[in-house]
Amino acid sequence: MSDILILTGTALMALSVILAIAALARTEPPRAAAIAFVAGLAAMLWGAWMDPTPFRVQDLGLAWQRLVGGQIQL
Repeated sequence: MSDILILTGTALMALSVILAIAALARTEPPRAAAIAFVAGLAAMLWGAWMDPTPFRVQDLGLAWQRLVGGQIQL
């Protein structure tokens, strides 16, 4: 479960950058980007809290490999 939360949080935070750029290009406040960023941060923190080992950048690749390999059940 922590792998899914970490991957979801990373995807939401990456999406927030795209949403922020699009909102600023339209000269609108980046509300959706802020919401996506906070939700992504919350998902990453929750995923890191569920796993007792420290979170590292390499864990993203390992979590993706476990998800694609079928070791993580949704």
